[in-house]
Amino acid sequence: MPRRALKQNASPQPIEVISASKHWVELLIPCTREAAERVHSFLTNLEVDLPNDLRDAIGSAFRELLLNAVEWGGKLDPKRKVRIAYVRSSRILLYRLADPGSGFHFEGLAHAAIGQPTDEPVAHVSVRDQLGMRPGGFGIVISRSTADELLYNEAQNEVIFIKYLTARPAVSLTAESSS
Repeated sequence: MPRRALKQNASPQPIEVISASKHWVELLIPCTREAAERVHSFLTNLEVDLPNDLRDAIGSAFRELLLNAVEWGGKLDPKRKVRIAYVRSSRILLYRLADPGSGFHFEGLAHAAIGQPTDEPVAHVSVRDQLGMRPGGFGIVISRSTADELLYNEAQNEVIFIKYLTARPAVSLTAESSS
């Protein structure tokens, strides 16, 4: 199903399917907004069993992370690729995105809402305006508010988004369980 869906509207820059199993979809996409939108639409539609509000929230967070990877990490260069993994079990939904960029540092994101002072949460808007950037800068904030865990590698060019779908079972360390 993933292979058919992604090949139906083949673009000049194809999306490579690395894994297409029920619980693990992994893709290599060109760094274009069109490819990001296609993949976002496809992966969001895999979550039909989730409540609409949860599916929409996860989809928005994933879209923001993906567009950041394509735009900032991949510089919107269709020759560069973002690797995306979608892993789903009964208790967890995980996205892993790896972009081809050199990464970033949170303290260097004056144009983003993340890290702004609590008394000036939209201070980045004037920075974006001064730099001639489009409105935005809320991607990481949106993703953090939806994720149960949002983990970056050291360079911060790879991110793992984790959403727990059920309560995690308590680990019992009683004498009965250890015998």
